[in-house]
Amino acid sequence: MKKRIVALLALVMVIGACSGTDASEFQSISSDLGESGAPTTTAASSETTAAGESDGGTDEESGPAGVPAASDRKVIYEGQMQLEAADTRAAFDRIIALVQGSGGFVAATSIGDTTEKDEQPTISLTLRLPADSLTATLTQIRAVADRVVTESLQSQDVTDQFVDIEAQLRNLTALETELLALLAELRDNNNADPSKLLQVFDQIRATRGEIEQLEGRRQMLENLVSLATLQIGIVPLPASAPIVPTDPAWEPAAQAKGALRDLVEALQGLGDGLIRIGLYTLPILVIVVGPLALIGWFIWKRVKRRAPQTPASV
Repeated sequence: MKKRIVALLALVMVIGACSGTDASEFQSISSDLGESGAPTTTAASSETTAAGESDGGTDEESGPAGVPAASDRKVIYEGQMQLEAADTRAAFDRIIALVQGSGGFVAATSIGDTTEKDEQPTISLTLRLPADSLTATLTQIRAVADRVVTESLQSQDVTDQFVDIEAQLRNLTALETELLALLAELRDNNNADPSKLLQVFDQIRATRGEIEQLEGRRQMLENLVSLATLQIGIVPLPASAPIVPTDPAWEPAAQAKGALRDLVEALQGLGDGLIRIGLYTLPILVIVVGPLALIGWFIWKRVKRRAPQTPASV
């Protein structure tokens, strides 16, 4: 059991540098069981040395220091395409058939509203396509459209994220195995402190949670790598407008009726304005302006009377 405690402490110290695991609890467990923490440095060194021997060499397939070869790199592809088609619905159906035939699927679809029966809608799609057949599928989609307006493709290398996740999973799995073994030995020890059992159990639960998070992240990355994401917009071709409109047909009677209706509405508006002026605006002017005008007229008359009379010339 002493060797297991020492090895476990060494493993916790190595993993703690990456995952934040605290080894103080296990040092207290080892001291409670009568163990010494001195050998942990040697154990950690041997663990590091073993890791260096396994990862530091040169692999013909993966390259020096465990770097994956170009064919093994993990790349996420995301693209956008803007297409024009005379019949957008037919282009949409053909693209769906191509995607399903390539092993992909349609993640989202949006079809715009139309006001006329024969009007072509604007359509947008989000596709998930197998990355290994992306180039061939893009070529087939281009052939569906009458015109490719814009096209772009971006890539993101996530190989380092895969390598980091795999390393953390290996270390955490080894730690979980040692913790489970330590928990079993503590249970078999009649003198073991129950609080130590709870500490080990809590650490097992925390380690399992980190493992599940990393596995979920790895699965998400694998999904993004294996299936590229492609955003496609399909718009109708701009139609040339005829010199003489034929739809709807020209109807002179309807135009004349509309003009007369507009004339009647204009005359009604004029009549409403005159009525409002006569019944509202003029009374207000008489009430407000009338007294002022009357006062001004009296003042003008008095000033005129007091003014000296100029004698008429002979």
